[in-house]
Amino acid sequence: METPNKGEDRKNPEPEKKGSGKAGVLGRAVLGACLWLCRLIWAGVAMVARAFGKFAITTWRVAAALDSALWRAVKLLTRQALDGLAYAAGIALMAFRALIAWLPTRTGRAYSSLFGAFLMVCALWMIDLLRASPALDMAGSSSLRAPVDEDDPILARIDGRYVHLSEIEAAARAGGLLRPEEVLTPRTAFERELVESYVEQRLLARAALDEGLQRSPTVSRKVNAARDRVLAAAYMDAQLRDAVTPEAVERLYRSQADVTRLGDEVRARHILVQTGAEAEEIVTLLEGGADFGALARERSLDRATAPLGGEVGWFTRGMMTPVFSRAAFSTEPGQLAAPFETEFGWHILEVTDRRPTSDVPFARVQEPIENFLRMRTIETSLRDLEEESQVVYFRPETEVRSQKSEPPDLSDPPLDDVEFTPAREETEEETGGEETGP
Repeated sequence: METPNKGEDRKNPEPEKKGSGKAGVLGRAVLGACLWLCRLIWAGVAMVARAFGKFAITTWRVAAALDSALWRAVKLLTRQALDGLAYAAGIALMAFRALIAWLPTRTGRAYSSLFGAFLMVCALWMIDLLRASPALDMAGSSSLRAPVDEDDPILARIDGRYVHLSEIEAAARAGGLLRPEEVLTPRTAFERELVESYVEQRLLARAALDEGLQRSPTVSRKVNAARDRVLAAAYMDAQLRDAVTPEAVERLYRSQADVTRLGDEVRARHILVQTGAEAEEIVTLLEGGADFGALARERSLDRATAPLGGEVGWFTRGMMTPVFSRAAFSTEPGQLAAPFETEFGWHILEVTDRRPTSDVPFARVQEPIENFLRMRTIETSLRDLEEESQVVYFRPETEVRSQKSEPPDLSDPPLDDVEFTPAREETEEETGGEETGP
């Protein structure tokens, strides 16, 4: 076993001591730096903590001060508000006592009535607004409900103004879209798109007014012409309503009863032959007892009445030729007239019956009389207006001037222009619609 060399160990002791000394210095330096850094960090943390603490304490104190001031302000405002309410309540109580004492007076009753009427009007206005307010239909969409007007239904609304059925009907009649006897209903007005047309026309007219087109000379002349037409029609309608009344029509009918009465009418039969000698021969045969109908069917040249035994039917004076009428109406029923000649030939006439005619029924001539009264009213009104206004016409020089005839005297108008033909209709019915020779 080898023993260490103590001599060698003793010879080199310095290197080991020198290395260990440097390590210790370095360790102490590092340790000092760490301690310094820790102290620095701790000082920074402590500084931040102190600052935060001071900030928190300051904030708390400020909040406490504000809270105290706010609370005092709330209390002060509450006290002032309560004092004000108490003061207002006192004034209101005094005013109420004065009002109670004032109402039984005459002035108080008058003001109370006026105020009640005002409240009633406001309530009705609010009810009308609620009725016209938008509502939800079955589909959930918003719709408007028009007020109920049974006499004149409301069909549309333009800027808060309601459009009634009468306005739609008047516009349609003015445009010739309705017949005079046609009655317009809300359903047909929408089906025929008359409501939409009226609304569109109103919108376009309002747009024209907004742009000032009514100040144009051309538009102004057209508007004035349309206005004159409407006013003229309204004036004549008023005149006709006053003139053409059921009483006036019946009064005119009764005043002209002698014209409507057609006189007597006779029933006869005849035989038409070529010569007078032949007519005398037939008269001799009839006086001897021959049958009139058989001779008419055998020898009459009037093929319209010959198959009927010479039957002419009922007729009045004006329905036959003058010669035929004179012979018929101058002969008694059951007698033979003397043979007479017309442009058709020689006639042998037998009167079988005679009767007076009645007046023309009022229902048959009512419409012609109404038309006559309308025309007379229009002519009279126009003539009177021209005379009052002193109308003068300035015609061109090159135009051929027509002579104006004097207006007819319509003070006592006859009914000769009215066609009354009841007897003719009865005769045609009895004779089967066949025309007689004469």
